[in-house]
This record gives sequence, structure tokens and C-alpha cells, in this order.
Amino acid sequence: MWLVQLGIKKPMDQINPKWFEEHENRNQQLRAKGVILASGPFVDGSGGCIVYNCSQEEFMSIIQADPLVIHDVVDYDYKDWNAALSAKIQS
Repeated sequence: MWLVQLGIKKPMDQINPKWFEEHENRNQQLRAKGVILASGPFVDGSGGCIVYNCSQEEFMSIIQADPLVIHDVVDYDYKDWNAALSAKIQS
């Protein structure tokens, strides 16, 4: 599993809203496939966090194709994470 923290690095008035829409549409598809286990923005608007369940190769491909990464909107930090999931998430 991969834990990713995204940080917004541009003022909001310099970010095309379409890029957020593309990012979210893509994330919805990845959630439906079970690749994204959890995701969401930080309440303060500074970025967000995503938990991916995939191989390192697939993870790197996904990150590099993210519209927010392509358009240099976010910095991201990631960790390979051995998470223990609750029964509620596993079912």
C-alpha cells in the first residue's frame, strides 16, 4: 500500500478548475477498481491524502499521470505503508 500526501503549491487563482475535475474523475475510477482505498482533501485546502493499493510500478504510473502532477499543481510525498485495515474497510 502507498500513502501519499499532496500539497498545493500554486495560488488557487492560478489553477484551472478542470485539473481538479480530471483528478477527481480519475480517482473515482481508481476507487471503483479498488486501487484507491481512501482519499480526500484537507479541510484547510492545503492539499490532501490518498491511500493506494497496488504495485510500485502501477503506483508510479498512476502518480505520473495525475493531472495535478502533470500541471505542476501539487508536490507529493509518498511512503510504502504496511497498514492494518479495520474489518469495516475490509468488508
